[in-house]
Amino acid sequence: MTTRRRFLMMVPASGAVLAAACSKQEGPTAAAPAPAPAPASAEPPTAAAPAPAAPAESPSASGPMVEATDPTAVALGYVALAANVDKIKHANFVEGSNCANCSLYQGSAGSEAGPCPLFAGKQVAAAGWCASYVKKAA
Repeated sequence: MTTRRRFLMMVPASGAVLAAACSKQEGPTAAAPAPAPAPASAEPPTAAAPAPAAPAESPSASGPMVEATDPTAVALGYVALAANVDKIKHANFVEGSNCANCSLYQGSAGSEAGPCPLFAGKQVAAAGWCASYVKKAA
């Protein structure tokens, strides 16, 4: 951080990344407490309904897709297809870079979309790209 101006430009982006990482919705990490014992009665206990099965990997499984009009998407220059990047506006774009090979992308290999911490609760296209692209370590 050599200048105050550079620092002030980085603060909003850092805040967005931090907010996205902190708001990630995950299941509880500790085991749930055991239910209190039921009072003794003459009625036999009833079986609990089984939990619904988790849906298959789909865009709605982890949230809706990011829209191009989303304020965060606009700020980061996100496009759903990396070939459509404005190369004049985003001079740091490198041919062949996309969300699927970005270190921030959390989708499974070969999936069409997956979550990204920059877009909390939403999914990005694997073929997409944004200005926060960081090449995944090999």
